[in-house]
Amino acid sequence: MWHMSTVLILAAVCATALLGQTPKAEARPAVPPVDPYTGGAPDVLDRAGYQSLGPFRFGTNHGSDDIAMLLTDEPLLWIETRHFRIGASLQPFALPGKDKETAAQVRSELQKLATRLPNVDPRANRLDPWLRAHLVAQRAEEVYAAVLQHLGVAATDFPLPPGDDPRRAATFRGLGPYLGLPEKFTILLVQNPASLQRYTAAYQSWSTALPVRFFDHRFGMAFFGASEGAADGLLHHDVALRTHLTYHVAHNLYTSYRSYGHNLPAWLVNGLAWRQARQVSTRFPIYDLRCSADPDGKRYASWARRAAVWRKDGTMPPLAPLLERLDVAGLTMDEHLQCWAVVDGLMQQRPTAVAEVVHRMKDPFFDRLRFPTDEELLARQRDVLAKVLGVDAAGLEKLWREAPITVARR
Repeated sequence: MWHMSTVLILAAVCATALLGQTPKAEARPAVPPVDPYTGGAPDVLDRAGYQSLGPFRFGTNHGSDDIAMLLTDEPLLWIETRHFRIGASLQPFALPGKDKETAAQVRSELQKLATRLPNVDPRANRLDPWLRAHLVAQRAEEVYAAVLQHLGVAATDFPLPPGDDPRRAATFRGLGPYLGLPEKFTILLVQNPASLQRYTAAYQSWSTALPVRFFDHRFGMAFFGASEGAADGLLHHDVALRTHLTYHVAHNLYTSYRSYGHNLPAWLVNGLAWRQARQVSTRFPIYDLRCSADPDGKRYASWARRAAVWRKDGTMPPLAPLLERLDVAGLTMDEHLQCWAVVDGLMQQRPTAVAEVVHRMKDPFFDRLRFPTDEELLARQRDVLAKVLGVDAAGLEKLWREAPITVARR
């Protein structure tokens, strides 16, 4: 299950976490520099859609100040938006002159950011740490908006804590205003893998230096954390970081919809997260593919072509075993491809039906008094697929294969 003691790390395909002890902070961290884009002015923050630049609560028994004290070597900047609490200590990023695709994509984002923060220069060739933090905030909120739109709900549809009565399953929306959670989603992006390791060691019952998602039950929020040093420094590239952020945030949002009482099936939530991430870029793998499984990354970039071949000649591996998988951890590369291909195809043809599948799968079990067993969750999946799509596993594969391909992508 997806909870405090479970770490969902896609980067573990090629690496294992380094365990260590939490060091004690010896000195107070430096005061973060004043944000040059808002100046911390309340009216500017409000126009930007921000609640504050810190301090704020971040999780069970700790807040942004505690993290700054723990990670004194990380120049953390803090932003609280309508739905996220974000800590970021990203290094400056110079737009590569020869990479026109990256430059065009980032400048398009800067143009949108400049409509809310007048001091932003859309023609900037260098992203300073504050500008990168503002882009992270904008990207996270865009993913949130996309998930709301797909699910056909509004932010105001969710209850204030303590939330709805789970015994009224049909109308249950969750335990709080953030897609059903009582607290905002949290994001921590640091420079050094060891910093993420120290944070998780301090505030969880395990430690990892790798990109990670977890759910803080006591606090009532979902977390994503990563470091620029992950995957041999891949995440220093700004578009690579955005791709990872989009995947993991989407994963957390769909999993948290109508509160967190159980997981969504792996194929469904993973496919939805892949779809959003690959709309950002197909150039940067979510996990490190520079290993023996895919030394040059070409298999990742050619997913759409491979899926088209599967459709044409029927060579996709049987879908039924994948539908029985309830945990993303341990999926093979081809299974990740299947998750994306099936969900992407369904989303092109029947996005409302996919949203209905998500909604019905998140009906509370047993008045939220206990987690469902794997057998109970799979029984619900069979029932939901039959009622919403009119198919079983074989029928879902046939539905996907026979749907017309409307969009050609790399």
